[in-house]
Order: sequence, then C-alpha cells, then structure tokens
Amino acid sequence: MERVVVYTETLEVETVAPALEDYEILRVASAAELARAIVERSGIVALIVEKAKIDETFQRLLSSIKKSFPILQICVIGDSQAAQGSSAPAVVDCSISTDRDHLTEKLKTFLSNIDETDRRDRPRFDWPLQGHLSTDGNSWQTHNLWALSADGAFLESPTDAPGRGSRATLKVSFQNSRMVTECEVLDRRPPSLRLPAGFAVRFIQLNEDSMGLIDRIIQDALVQTLLEPDSEPEVPTLGQDDLSIPGFELF
Repeated sequence: MERVVVYTETLEVETVAPALEDYEILRVASAAELARAIVERSGIVALIVEKAKIDETFQRLLSSIKKSFPILQICVIGDSQAAQGSSAPAVVDCSISTDRDHLTEKLKTFLSNIDETDRRDRPRFDWPLQGHLSTDGNSWQTHNLWALSADGAFLESPTDAPGRGSRATLKVSFQNSRMVTECEVLDRRPPSLRLPAGFAVRFIQLNEDSMGLIDRIIQDALVQTLLEPDSEPEVPTLGQDDLSIPGFELF
C-alpha cells in the first residue's frame, strides 16, 4: 500500500483521513522523524505538512527534501500567511488553508495529481566516488560514479560507453574498502540537470545482505543531508562486520 507522511503539530490525523483512505498514513511530529520516514520507508508518494509557521529552519528542511526527492509531492496546510510564506515553487506543490469545509476536497485534488511513473524502490546518493569498470577482466576504465543505489549506479563518460547489455565487472571505491560486483550496462544518456553524460549499470550479483548494506549507508547519508543541509556526508568507511558481507573487501 502506498504511504503518505503527515507532519502535524496540532491537526488530528482523523481530520485528513477521509482524503487519505487509499493510503497508509505515517504520522510524524519532529524533523528527525520526518527525515527517517521519507528515507527509510518505501512507497512514500506525498508529504503533507500542517505547521502554524514555516520558519527558516523548516523551510530549509523542505528544500532539502525536495532536492533529494524531486518527484515527492509536498502540500502545506496552515493559515493563509503560513502557506503563503512557504509556497516557493521549487519546494511546495500545494498550499491549503485550514478551512475544514474544503480541506478534504483540496487534498484529494492534490493527491490525484501525483505522478507515480518514476518512483524507485531503493534510495540513491551522490558521493564523490569512483568506479572502475572492465568488460574483459584485464583492462579497466575509471569513471566518476553517481547515483549509487543497491540496484546500480551511473558512470560518467563524455565520449563512449560499452554497448547496451554488455556484462562487466565494477569496483566501487569507498574510504577504506571497495565493492566488487558484476553488472549489466544500460542505455547511454546525454547530460541532464542532475547527471552528466554517461551510462547506467545494473548490479546483477549482489545478495540481500550486500544490498541491505548499501541501503543502510545511503539512508544514513540522506538523513544527514535532510537534517543538516549545509553538511556533506563523508564517503563511507566500512566496519569489520560490513567487510564480512560478500562483495566488499579492504583495499
């Protein structure tokens, strides 16, 4: 079942429940709970915020959420002054007054506009990583690596790329270790607002423990980014227990 996160200071969840009967409601009451819910829970399609005043700190949190989760729809419920002060187009997709007569209708309209065609099951993160790719096990090409997830990654390549469907070995370097996995090369892509020219790869050898480790280090980095938008999460250093998981090794 798809989920909607509801951040509220005073509003009873029952007040918005009629508009959310097709969703699981996750109520949170602090910035930390909000960050964890968005990062760690799957199937989140929208965030509804009820807050009397959107101060600068909370506005920065919303901006950070929108930057990290650009397709997540955000709706603010509040008095007209609060909503107006938080409706920067890059951050808030919908502002609704606390007028109860129209609240359910407006929320249903907001939710009906959600586009679910580009949702991913696993989180991803951009550290300044390098990936070393080989299609023959002998020669290796070094690429800047973007958008790491447990499913795959994106390799920067301004000129050429292996053919779609090619099988290759990829080594991803962390602080004290690396991940080694087999992968399949996907389509080459032109540069975009979020990524340079290059190509994606899909991991095809990682087991559930390996994928769980990648999910965990990415979730920790995303939570830090949301709660501390001025900080840059460091490239992960893996502990001894982590290095016992297949696919990870010391340099």
